[in-house]
Amino acid sequence: MQKRFELFFILLFTGTLSLVAQNAPIIEPQLMYTQSNTFGLSINSFKSWGAFYRLGWHKTGKEQNHFEIDFSRIKHPKEVRRQGFNQSTTQYTFGRLNLAFFLRPTLGQTIAITERPYKNAIGLNFVYSIGANIAFLKPCYIEVFYPYENAPSEGYLVSEKYDPAKHTDIYRIYGNSGFFKGFSETKLNIGGAGKAGFQVEWGQYADEIRCLEAGVTLDLFLNAVPLMAHTNYDQAFYGFYVSYNWGNRK
Repeated sequence: MQKRFELFFILLFTGTLSLVAQNAPIIEPQLMYTQSNTFGLSINSFKSWGAFYRLGWHKTGKEQNHFEIDFSRIKHPKEVRRQGFNQSTTQYTFGRLNLAFFLRPTLGQTIAITERPYKNAIGLNFVYSIGANIAFLKPCYIEVFYPYENAPSEGYLVSEKYDPAKHTDIYRIYGNSGFFKGFSETKLNIGGAGKAGFQVEWGQYADEIRCLEAGVTLDLFLNAVPLMAHTNYDQAFYGFYVSYNWGNRK
């Protein structure tokens, strides 16, 4: 998965340079924008998704400071969904201890490498952010089948918190419990986060923000993050992301 993101990142960067080189410079009066609002949806090399909001304010004509809040779902590489043993289409991930979500409030900069001073121009930016990270770890609950003593072929379901020492028989697991089961038991893990990448930006007008962004992320935590049973619990997470961003300048 990460090799695919590396290849995409290289192709995106080299392709943009060739497109930028084809644009003949056009000099015309420009407005000096002071603020920007950007929204983004992303996919990451942790086999999942994310979303963010970025509030920017200009430091110079080419440099913009920003505050960003990012919310991303993180999965362990060994997470594999499988069918539960029932008549419904319920699926679950055997061995998963917690659902993990990372909340990253960060500060950073967007630096213009090439500008978009005219209509339909393409620009290239470098972007980075550094700040805090809060991991929300919601324990996983599963539906477990228990047979009646006088009728072993029949039974009932009990929602239980997944325990790798207890729930070893996959033929008795009927799937996940509801998403909000165990929500009140969510634990937090505090750490730091950083990311850096490049943006390919386009738009009909200079005040429009439309871009693809690709880069790397690094998340570090004070304590190990338990995601899967029978694996090492990591304190550091290194990955790649690709996002589609949109917004405006004013």
